Amino acid sequence: MTPERWKQVRVVFEEAELLVSSQRIGFLDQACEGDSELRMEVESLLRAQSRAGVEFMGRPAVDLVQPLTPGVAVASRLGRRLGSYQVVAEIGQGGMGEVYRAVRIDGQFDQQVAVKLVRVGMDSAFVVERFLHERQILATLNHPNIARLLDGGATEDGVPYLVMELIEGERIDAYCQAQRQSVSERLRLFLQVCAAVEYAHQRLVIHRDIKPGNILVTKDGTPKLLDFGIAKILDPSADSETTMARPMTPEYASPEQIRGETITTATDVYSLGIVLYQLLTGRSPYRVSPRTPGQWSQAITGADPQRPSSAVVAPLHSDEIAQTTTAHPASVLSDREPTPARLRRRLSGDLDSILLKALRKEPERRYGSVQQFAEDINRHLKGLPVTAAKGSWSYTAGKFATRHRAAVAASALLILALVAGIAATERQARIARLERAKAQKRFDDVRAFSNSLIFDIHDALQDIPGTTAARNLLLDRAVQYLDRVSKDAEGDANLQRELALAYQRLSAVQGDSTSSNVGQVTAADISSAKAAALFEAVARANPANTVDQLNLAMIYRQKGMSDVYYPPGRPEIEKALAITHGLMHTDGGNSKVWMERAIELQALGESLDIWGERQKSADMFRKSLDLVLAVAQRDPGYNRIRERIAKARVRLGFQLVLTAAMDEGQKQIEAGMDQYQSVLQKGGRPDTIRDLAQSRYRLSFAQALGGNFSAADTNFRLAREAEVPLLKADPQNVLFRLDLMGADFEPSRLLILKGRYREAEPALAKLIAAYDALDAEENSGPGTEVLYQWLGEAQFGQGKFDLALKSFKKSVEILGAEPSNDDAISGIMTAYVRIGDTLVRLGRLPEAEAFFSSALSKPDPALAVRHRDLPVLIPIAAAHASLGNLKLASAAAHPAAEQDRLLRQGCEEYAHAQEIKKLIPVAFAFNPANYPAPELKAEAPQACNHLSPP
Repeated sequence: MTPERWKQVRVVFEEAELLVSSQRIGFLDQACEGDSELRMEVESLLRAQSRAGVEFMGRPAVDLVQPLTPGVAVASRLGRRLGSYQVVAEIGQGGMGEVYRAVRIDGQFDQQVAVKLVRVGMDSAFVVERFLHERQILATLNHPNIARLLDGGATEDGVPYLVMELIEGERIDAYCQAQRQSVSERLRLFLQVCAAVEYAHQRLVIHRDIKPGNILVTKDGTPKLLDFGIAKILDPSADSETTMARPMTPEYASPEQIRGETITTATDVYSLGIVLYQLLTGRSPYRVSPRTPGQWSQAITGADPQRPSSAVVAPLHSDEIAQTTTAHPASVLSDREPTPARLRRRLSGDLDSILLKALRKEPERRYGSVQQFAEDINRHLKGLPVTAAKGSWSYTAGKFATRHRAAVAASALLILALVAGIAATERQARIARLERAKAQKRFDDVRAFSNSLIFDIHDALQDIPGTTAARNLLLDRAVQYLDRVSKDAEGDANLQRELALAYQRLSAVQGDSTSSNVGQVTAADISSAKAAALFEAVARANPANTVDQLNLAMIYRQKGMSDVYYPPGRPEIEKALAITHGLMHTDGGNSKVWMERAIELQALGESLDIWGERQKSADMFRKSLDLVLAVAQRDPGYNRIRERIAKARVRLGFQLVLTAAMDEGQKQIEAGMDQYQSVLQKGGRPDTIRDLAQSRYRLSFAQALGGNFSAADTNFRLAREAEVPLLKADPQNVLFRLDLMGADFEPSRLLILKGRYREAEPALAKLIAAYDALDAEENSGPGTEVLYQWLGEAQFGQGKFDLALKSFKKSVEILGAEPSNDDAISGIMTAYVRIGDTLVRLGRLPEAEAFFSSALSKPDPALAVRHRDLPVLIPIAAAHASLGNLKLASAAAHPAAEQDRLLRQGCEEYAHAQEIKKLIPVAFAFNPANYPAPELKAEAPQACNHLSPP
């Protein structure tokens, strides 16, 4: 339904609902003359309103506290299975939806969730469209104070549902009353709700039904915002109102909602104001009796809200006395504000001004955003002047005096002292200036000494084997020091820049996987976030400063690399590239700009590779190498330029190998190794020794991938021998330990590729145990998800099919049901194929077929073909081939007519496998993503050659 059509429906409906039943037929005959579809829609809404009760259009899709019609159609849905979940109990019902408690039953893990479905009898096309709209909105929101969307789907009869985080909690007003929270505590709790609404606004979503019933507080005191059933997505191209007939809860609706005007973020500001007003006063800002939708509409659009400080001492009218205790002034008294008089004093002034500004009738006169609303509350809590109050000198001075009573008293004494003797005061001032200068000099000296101690000494220790423990201690002290100094850095760009660089270096040595680190990955992410905030502040203050812009690009690139396996990583890298793109034009002669851009292109290449765009990834690595070579030509003395060239060559070469450019790839890797060796001839650091060993490892990987097992075995051993002394000298270095585990894996893989399964099995089991025991944050090495698949291969090769099945399934468990990146997709597909192959050997053919089909459901085949994504194309071909073989093998057990159908299906699957195989230019010994690669037959089975045309 178009927005224009809906407006027409809404106008007719709103006029019809005001008429008694006997008058409606004649009205509809006239209003809908010649338009049967219009009449049908209006009558559908009138019937739905009649079934749901008089509050249908004034209630949200779900009200978890006070369901409109409890018990309706519950029995028909209890016990039903919805996807991976089974409905076990009703939670509540609303105008359009029903909410149930459900449990996960697919055996993956235990979980309780809330499942929301369209109510029975309400599943018109319009309502379903609104429900799907809510699901789309929730899919875009991920915030700790918003109930999370976990899943969604449709029932067998086409009714949509969504699966959400189950919130065990109380309404926010009931929670505040039960905890006897003070005004300040309620404000702090409310600020978390504001953060959730502001987050939704930043993603162009307006909630439009904020009220206490849609804010639950968990046992640990965390508020959760619910029910986006009538939310609106801000779209400048859309009509100003495209929802159903002004759905709202009248008591919390804004004047513009009541009048049917354009909805903006100011609407949610108003509703938040109503909620906060009730949390602080226990009553509504409007005196309405009787409390009907019409009376609410008149009050909201025409009456002025009562000042909160006056409301808490005003007498109650009969309707308010009849309400529950959560909507009563007595419910907001606390140990801090035990009487209405004390509460009135607490609310008067700032809070009166803040709330009345949020509740202004004109949207443009309210707070411009929820963030501004929250900032004023924060300022009030800190004793600072608020923007809602008049900015008079006396008000500002009064706030200052309240915050600094002792300082104000001291100032008064100082004024008396000035009156008594200006000369003596001037003398003291000169002494004070000298003392400040001395203190600043001492601070600068201590700062320089601390930086030298933290980083110069750390860098010296880094090049000495066996110093990981000392470096850990030094870094812990560095964090404490930097956090103390950063508290006083605001407004001092030089100090902020220095602290940002320190945090950035701290992050690198804590957990940068590209160099020797101490394995503190989580701590590295925290330090990186602190550095980013400081760099951003300095860059904003100095937009034309190349160094500050480069620093900002560097930290964005590092943050992107820390998240490279997840979608947020790519945008950070692209932000860095955008900065250096500009700097290449404004400061193109700066080698540091060129080098930073080269490193960013490497980071982008890593991201492209991880997300399946392998050829584009190789292009990025080639561009990166070109830039590094250009820096070497124009600036031969650039810091460690030969090592940078070596690293760029090796990374490009390895990516070329993964895209089947085997010869060129190995040549690039060997050229990089030669460069490393020339550096080491003059003495090298442990990192350089490791880089050479890792380059040899990559060369060995390429040789094994191409089937040259003898050369690969030799180079694997040489790479391991080079790293053993590093670990012996520094046994606490997590990176070195992971390197050696990876090196220990390769001989076992070669044994499997040579068919020596019995020898490989115990070695792999031992290695898996070692990985589990290490429990490192660092993600270097093959990973247990890879090791379990190769263990399964060793067991499968010996005929231990039950054990192989367990190993393959363990890999799936580690990878997760929804793989987060392209390599993981390749891994789970391979595991599904091998599980299916194993089940075939165990005679469990229907289960096997399901796993082959699951393997083919994971990727986007067209995307894999377009990107020439070999790690995904390999298991696609294997799945088609295995499924084809299964069909051919099972045909013999069926009657002749069924045999022919199964034979044709099997041959079709095998033909698909051969088509995909043609896109794989090299016969890899295993999958380039590290997983096994089932061998495909070169020719179609004989049975397919004898099939007659269909």
